[in-house]
Amino acid sequence: RGLVLVFDVVSKKSDENFYGIRAVTERTGLTAPSIRMWEKRYGAVIPERTETNRRLYRSEDVERLILLKKLTDHGHVISRIANLELERLQLLVGEIDEDLEGGEDVDVSRSRVSVVGDGLVDLLNDLDLFEADVVCNCESMDSAVDDKNLPQTDLLIVEADSLFLETISVLRRLVERSEAKSTLVVYRFASSKTVTALAKTIDGVHLLKAPVSDIELRREALVLLNAFRPRDNRRVSGQSGPIPDRLYDADQLARLSRISTTVECECPQHLAELLKGLTAFEKYSRECEDRNADDALLHAFLHRTTAHVRRSMEEALRHLIHSEGIELD
Repeated sequence: RGLVLVFDVVSKKSDENFYGIRAVTERTGLTAPSIRMWEKRYGAVIPERTETNRRLYRSEDVERLILLKKLTDHGHVISRIANLELERLQLLVGEIDEDLEGGEDVDVSRSRVSVVGDGLVDLLNDLDLFEADVVCNCESMDSAVDDKNLPQTDLLIVEADSLFLETISVLRRLVERSEAKSTLVVYRFASSKTVTALAKTIDGVHLLKAPVSDIELRREALVLLNAFRPRDNRRVSGQSGPIPDRLYDADQLARLSRISTTVECECPQHLAELLKGLTAFEKYSRECEDRNADDALLHAFLHRTTAHVRRSMEEALRHLIHSEGIELD
């Protein structure tokens, strides 16, 4: 019955050709999830609907999708081109064709980022990654793995509400298919066993526990891309691994600053004051505005290094508190 309805719609509009989703995927090289996402999020195309709510795409819709795919394959961000007029899209593709025919060098200095996950797609498209472009958006790991046109990528960013041992094989296949040099997994819930297994099984994977701010996500992405060099052409390096949580809150440090001990040099007070300053600078470097790529990498380096120094000083303070028999709630 559904096929009859589709035929009826097409026959009533004899002056136009209409295509179902399967035919569109074959003509454009896009997957059905990608087409639906471009339609839902960016309004790239607005298909007709049958009485059974099946999508029907015009010839112009198919042409738009073909042009959009070619442009995104060559570094354009879908959120910025989805609503351009068809003529403008054709001009942009024409410029790409001219460059290829003329033998001009393609800019390979820009890194390629692929994003998997509903919540990260809009966020990453809105962020300025400076010398990197988002070249692929997928709603889920399963849809990304099934994407026959999954592009090669430098950084794969995956959002997962929960991580399980079963997730590892899917993620590993996705990493292999995209040939990702680095993988960032943003997750909310996972057991320590799963996290350990994931880190051991997949090379170049980094885990970031949600929620994360847009600044934190961009900084982490820039560090993993490792795309920026200081003027002396040496890469800035720093502490690796996740940012350590704080061992002492502001109230505890304030109390330690005033406490009396048997240590004449007042080490607990001094350490508490040092930690206050380190914590304040850690927060400042995390929130400081990035004017360019060099700023972003420098702030990421300062934030990460300060956090690990802060943890070392917290461990020293914890040892001192234990030695002095100081009790904190």
